[in-house]
Amino acid sequence: ELEERGVAPEKITYIPNGVNIDRFKPADDKKRLREKFNLPEDDIIVLSLGRLTEQKEPYRLIRTFSQVEKENKNKKDVTVVIAGVGELLSGAERLAQQQGLNNVRFLGYVDHEQDAPDLYACSDYFAVSSKYEGGEPILTLAEAMASGLPCIVSNIPHFKLIEDAHCGIIVDFTDPQKAAKRITEYLRRDNSNHSQNARRYAIDNIGWDAITERYLEKFKQLKNATPK
Repeated sequence: ELEERGVAPEKITYIPNGVNIDRFKPADDKKRLREKFNLPEDDIIVLSLGRLTEQKEPYRLIRTFSQVEKENKNKKDVTVVIAGVGELLSGAERLAQQQGLNNVRFLGYVDHEQDAPDLYACSDYFAVSSKYEGGEPILTLAEAMASGLPCIVSNIPHFKLIEDAHCGIIVDFTDPQKAAKRITEYLRRDNSNHSQNARRYAIDNIGWDAITERYLEKFKQLKNATPK
């Protein structure tokens, strides 16, 4: 976007959003944390956390996972957990009912400081169906990766890092049936390597220690380049 406005590429330094990898991390006892949120102990939990707005496209997520539920008959249950508030919350609840999505929990507002780390930690996957995002990675995605969650994301440029980091899949949420088939196949696999990759990427690239080093290095370069 800066280049489109005429800024020379060599004058641009991109530093991504950071995440506290000590607060957001995998949990050894998911079942205990699931009790806190009244979530099924043995289901596969797919978490979507964020504001329910047009930009986030929660309706796409619901339509897709209603198809996943149909595709996944006679297999381990998948429960979709939608956390957050926004102007589309009531519409999302109605759509889930209309679509026959039975295994869905709407948690409403979740306190970011007190509850969000535990909610990520007790989940198995993280899903984002946004049609546009302004930063990379978005805060919730960074927190999910730090928590060791493989990610299921929409096919927009900001989410390419999921593919690069080998920690999830990119799907076309505009085609719910096609997306559902891909997601169903993915959820039936052992994705523990993607979980490990997500956590490792967060530590190496977007943990605050790594981000701080990048800022310090840039400040040093600017200081040395400043005329005396």
